[in-house]
Amino acid sequence: MPVCPVCGSKEWIKRYKIDAWTIEECSTCGFADIDPMPVRENRADCYSEEKVVERNVKQKSRLQKLSRFLKQAFSKVTKREKQAIFYNKLRRYLLPGSKILDIGCGDGSFISKAKEDYACTGIEISDYLASLARKRPGIKVITGNFLNTDFANEKYDGVTLISILEHLDGPEEAIKKCFDLLSAGGVLLLKTVNYSCLNRLIKKKSWTGFRPPDHVVYFNPSNLEMLLEKTGFGKIKISAMPFNDNMYCEAWRKE
Repeated sequence: MPVCPVCGSKEWIKRYKIDAWTIEECSTCGFADIDPMPVRENRADCYSEEKVVERNVKQKSRLQKLSRFLKQAFSKVTKREKQAIFYNKLRRYLLPGSKILDIGCGDGSFISKAKEDYACTGIEISDYLASLARKRPGIKVITGNFLNTDFANEKYDGVTLISILEHLDGPEEAIKKCFDLLSAGGVLLLKTVNYSCLNRLIKKKSWTGFRPPDHVVYFNPSNLEMLLEKTGFGKIKISAMPFNDNMYCEAWRKE
């Protein structure tokens, strides 16, 4: 019987069945994951050029296309674009020249902007996306699975985990590794899907956050805070709107 990485419970509820996977939920804290869990050594295969392109061009219903268009338009009007949100957070909390690690940096679009003020390193599991990121000057890019990569005692002032936690099969291991990579007083900036949002409760198994075997773990604000506190983070701020599929978190390593 699997043990919940947040609270240690062994009691699970089988909540949804999606294709070959079951979404199972911890009956104590509400953390959820997929069963069966993908083999970690095979995860890079999910992010090959073929798979990345396939996801980008996958046909969606007219309603889904309209929803995506409206979300993008809203983000531009309200200046809530992902890159701007996290860049502004870095500027608020860290001095120019600070060292930044972007986990799951993709094609490097975020750290390409952040490098204007910071010394940026990205890590990306996809050879294809990492090759695109390396075409952007002024950033260092590591290719590999974050959970398996040895950073050789390197320390960073800021670590960003933007829409990545839900992809990692070892969430407790990932948060602990982020903590260890931060210098004293350093900040972790995180965005992940919000399992407790009303959209999931309404749409159930059709919720956009369910993407097995790509998305493998799911948090709500309460159990995410529990895991961060368990790991050793001090001040923690979590923002989650009821109908927003995502939540945002800022957590500091104690001085």
